[in-house]
Amino acid sequence: MSDYDYGPLQTYEVTWTSGHVERVHCHQVSYSGDSGGLDALGLIGVKTKNERRVHLHGQINGRWLLVLSARETDIAALRLVTVGEEFAGQRFTFEEPGGESR
Repeated sequence: MSDYDYGPLQTYEVTWTSGHVERVHCHQVSYSGDSGGLDALGLIGVKTKNERRVHLHGQINGRWLLVLSARETDIAALRLVTVGEEFAGQRFTFEEPGGESR
């Protein structure tokens, strides 16, 4: 997949239901369905124990990798924070470790 330029990695802030907050760098966020992939086999009516999942992928060192996979119910919030956000006339920026802001 190194033939395609995905651009710079995006930064997402994951707030877990436990209250822990972390930042993850990736290119793509996707969700799997409740059926656990059985819908592709035509087995939609089958009950599974699989829950809906959130998947974050990114191209890192020329390889397309799964960066994070989690149950949707374990995530309280997921938001893109690569660029600063404007809220009520204020601009918030992402601060890099070491104090540099973008």
